[in-house]
Amino acid sequence: MLNKTKVNVLPCSGIGKAFGTISRWAAFEIKENLKPENAELLCLARLVTGDDESVAKVHHNYNITIDGCSKRCAYKHLLEKDAEVSKSFLVAKFLVKNRDLKVNTRNVSDPGQDGQQLAKRIGIEISELIDELVSVHGEA
Repeated sequence: MLNKTKVNVLPCSGIGKAFGTISRWAAFEIKENLKPENAELLCLARLVTGDDESVAKVHHNYNITIDGCSKRCAYKHLLEKDAEVSKSFLVAKFLVKNRDLKVNTRNVSDPGQDGQQLAKRIGIEISELIDELVSVHGEA
């Protein structure tokens, strides 16, 4: 059994969609501020094109996806690479749980302050899962 100490965070590419932007913001929040030592940020485009390094990472680490829409591209592409998905998240479900936030979905490149706040909340929840995953091996 592999000693998994890293968690890959794979946001959707969702360019042109506000929820895609929020998924990427959440992933950056996790990697840059919340779990820099345990999280690896993966690029969906590199995985889709079969980049050897990306494919190896998804087979040797835990994997979490953050999808912006119901197409769930990040999740589906992990499965296509025969990778195990530890947990898959959908931005819209977080929005339902955070009704106090009014995300600007019309501006796809900047969903506003509430969009940033939602990304931070998503990051915090996912960071707790990262702690659980890596603590299995005493690495948290």
